[in-house]
Amino acid sequence: MKKSFRFGSSIFALFLFCTPSHLMADELSLKPNYPHSYTVKQGDTLWDISALFLDSPWLWPKLWKLNSYIENPHLIYPGDKLTLSWFNGQPVLSLKPFKTLSPKMRIVEKSALPTVSPDLIVPYLDSDKLIDQFTLDHAFHVLGTHDGRRYLSAQDPIYVDGVLEHPKWGVYRVVSEFARSDAENITQAYALKQIANATLVKPHKNFSQLAITTLNQEVQINDLILPMTSRQPESLTNSFSPHPAPAGLKASVLGAINGGKYMAVNQVVVVDRGSDDGLAQGSMFELKEPSMTVGGLKGKYMYQTKTTDDNNAISFPNNTVGELMMIRTYQKFSLALITKSTVPVSQRLMAVSPLTERE
Repeated sequence: MKKSFRFGSSIFALFLFCTPSHLMADELSLKPNYPHSYTVKQGDTLWDISALFLDSPWLWPKLWKLNSYIENPHLIYPGDKLTLSWFNGQPVLSLKPFKTLSPKMRIVEKSALPTVSPDLIVPYLDSDKLIDQFTLDHAFHVLGTHDGRRYLSAQDPIYVDGVLEHPKWGVYRVVSEFARSDAENITQAYALKQIANATLVKPHKNFSQLAITTLNQEVQINDLILPMTSRQPESLTNSFSPHPAPAGLKASVLGAINGGKYMAVNQVVVVDRGSDDGLAQGSMFELKEPSMTVGGLKGKYMYQTKTTDDNNAISFPNNTVGELMMIRTYQKFSLALITKSTVPVSQRLMAVSPLTERE
């Protein structure tokens, strides 16, 4: 349990304002039925609370302005009360802490709110779910067991095609393959499903013996073996600030991490942009549905392709149907959580930075 100290006044303001010059204040849209006050409950997330007040929840944790004398001021705890008011025409949220021990100090014996529900993203932070071609080519594989069975259970010793030294290993299976095209280069990524955890028993001359410690599914010959680390990369956390993807950046939705073709809210998808493109944990995209183009003579209009030679053709704006939040970025790809969608999410949708100029 984390202990946090807060100094100074028991009330501080969270000013919601827009820093990019082309995002005007009127784009910070409050919901018609927004509450005038809200008391934070156990199990809430910053995303849930933001969605009570704003049409675009990701704007809130990114754009607040806080009193500089409060250490770790973004932390909000169960029992805190949020009150909405107005300052110079802008919405302002004031936070009244749940308990004040003295005029100068507050001690909180509880955990701060995560950005989104840990159940949705922690499985993707603890171990790699995407690997590149090099990692796939150099991974170790399950050879089998001593009695020649094809499917292995939790009590079985398993043998691996390498002399291992690391003590803890994960057993994985490739469930999906994705590709990204850049000019003449094609980059592959492979989505993994974790089958089991195992520990090293004994290395031999040209193979090693492992013991299965936890089993999610029966292990098979040729499953991948990758080392397990004791901690996730330092850049990954469950408490991060959502923010817009770089202006003008677009991405393609390649499919679900588990290989499905149609996805919904709170599911994880793979997109073909990553840290090399300026993305980080919390980067947000709008999901857009490609629109139609209409051309032809008056009274004889017909749908056409966007590449039509008809000079009189009119292309409608692409329709915004949802939002994506990056929860883990790799160099060329990212895993993204669908935070909002009014239609089934598939490869036909485009992911566009919210900072991209409106069509």
